Order: sequence, then structure tokens, then C-alpha cells
Amino acid sequence: MSLLLASVALSSVGCLGFGGPLLPETDGGDDEASESDSGTGSETTEHPCGPTSGVVERVIDGDTMVLESGDRVRYILVNTPEITDGKNECWGSQASDYNSMQVLGRTVTIEYDQECRDQYGRLLGYVSVEDLEINRALLENGFACILHISPNGDSRLAEYQALENEAKTAEIGMWGACATVSCD
Repeated sequence: MSLLLASVALSSVGCLGFGGPLLPETDGGDDEASESDSGTGSETTEHPCGPTSGVVERVIDGDTMVLESGDRVRYILVNTPEITDGKNECWGSQASDYNSMQVLGRTVTIEYDQECRDQYGRLLGYVSVEDLEINRALLENGFACILHISPNGDSRLAEYQALENEAKTAEIGMWGACATVSCD
């Protein structure tokens, strides 16, 4: 019996000697995940940029979240007041709370645009829960301003600008509550 255990232990060490245990790749090339998705009729679980859906583990602020996979996602075309790195801008907490209410612990879908990641390595996407696109909702409800970094958002800029203008005119959210809107 001890010879058998020693043999198993040695074979395990041998695997570690060749680069360690096999772990899923984080670049979307997880063959096991691809195989399990085949035949389900769902071919949208992976995109060259990253996952197209996932459960939100944590909300960082009004326009950024972290999936259970560890992927950080920054919403395209919107910018909410800052509450990170010691900042506490007007309406930032409300934007973060709203974002949390919509996505935390829920399965979201992510739609990518032209560029996959920003300078900080975050995925860039339009995020939806069921039929609610969070990027749009943040603008419509006065939690965000437009942040357009071309080429992402080029096709939706006019539509999103109209949403921001409507919120401003109606003084919804931060537009009616803050003396100065930090992202304007």
C-alpha cells in the first residue's frame, strides 16, 4: 500500500516538474469551457475580447465592476463621479449604489465595441441585465456623463448624448443635486 502511495506521490511531483498543474487560461482560450458550451446552442459565451456574460462579484464604482471570473469591466460611453482613491465627488456614492442595485450578484451580458481594453487592462463593454442596458440607464437617470473615447461608442454617441441632454434638462439625479458636476 505504501508503495502505491509513493508511486502516486511521485507521479504528482512529476507533473509539477513540467510546469505545474494544468490551469485554465485567462485569455478566453479555455478549451474545456469551449467544449462544455458546444451543442448548447449558445455560441456567445466567449468573444475575442473576453466573456460575453458573467456573474458580478463586486462593484467598484458607478461605471466599473468585477465578474466572478476576475475580469474587470468598464462601461463604454459613460463616466460617473469618482469615489475611489480617496475621492468622494458629488453623486458618486449614489451612482455606485445604483450600479450595485442593478448588477451585483446578477448575471450580466457584455457587448464589446472596437477596442477590447482600456489603458488599465479593463474590458470595455455595454453591460446589460435582462433587458436593461446599464450604460444607458446611468445616463437616463442622471448618474453619469458621456465619456467618448473613439473608436468605441462612435455608433451610439448621438443617441447617448441625447440621453444625457434629457437628464440635464430635467435636472435628474446629479444634474439637479450637485452644484458642480465633476464629469461635465
